[in-house]
Amino acid sequence: MPAGPKVLVVDDDPACLRILRKFLEKEGYEVTVAADGTAGLAQAQEEKPALIICDWMMPGLDGPQVCQAVKDDPDLKDTFFIFLTAMEKSYIGEGISKGADDFITKPIDPVEVGAKVKAGLRLSLAQKTLRDQARRDELTGLFNRRHWDQALEEACRAGQPFLVVMADVDRFKEINDLWGHRVGDAFLQEIARAWSDLLQEPEILARHGGDEFACLYYRPLGSLLTLRRRVEKSLAAAFPFPVGLSLGYARFQPEQPLTPVALMAQADRRLYEEKSQHKAQLEKARKG
Repeated sequence: MPAGPKVLVVDDDPACLRILRKFLEKEGYEVTVAADGTAGLAQAQEEKPALIICDWMMPGLDGPQVCQAVKDDPDLKDTFFIFLTAMEKSYIGEGISKGADDFITKPIDPVEVGAKVKAGLRLSLAQKTLRDQARRDELTGLFNRRHWDQALEEACRAGQPFLVVMADVDRFKEINDLWGHRVGDAFLQEIARAWSDLLQEPEILARHGGDEFACLYYRPLGSLLTLRRRVEKSLAAAFPFPVGLSLGYARFQPEQPLTPVALMAQADRRLYEEKSQHKAQLEKARKG
């Protein structure tokens, strides 16, 4: 039986930790606990729970400080955060200002805990689904151009060497004209599937527009050319017409960093050059 969503409980009261852990595990959740705010924040950063229940008053880092740190962390900011407190409700406004999503009051009522955890996880999943849809291309399921722009900026800030790759389908208009747009759409979907299957973390592929794709690639140029051949082989096996891919690329080097705009311009220029070469070769073959 697969484990349920991860829930982290942070409280300096051992009895409270035992009660919540026993109840939540009985409900099917994967539960971890921490006895203070510092340990709780460290566990959250390591385990990336779907939901956090955190006591308000604790020695060291208190609940509001933990909440603020969670909401300021790009990897945790969307985690559903519930304060656990015995204090009066006038503190709720302060908790919400720190980014909290809900409150559970002490003494603990299992019915309240169960209802709020279920509601929190349901809302968190719905928000995550909406965010994911907003950054995906509807046809191929790849990342869209908006997400690509963000990912490229983040990759440049990270300072690791990589390739910006632009790819374009040779003679894509002929596919649509001769075989119809449904076949053209299926062709783009096959590129997305075949290419994505060959990527490694943290590499990503995006549909940049039309029949153009963009890729963050962290391996040598030679392996990229091998990847193209494998994608073209998958296309040849799936469709009854020979169509290749033109590639352009630019190198990001930390010692001589280029801006995202400069990287894209360089990759586009090389893509245009290779596409022109492929077109010339095709014309020569037709005349011969």
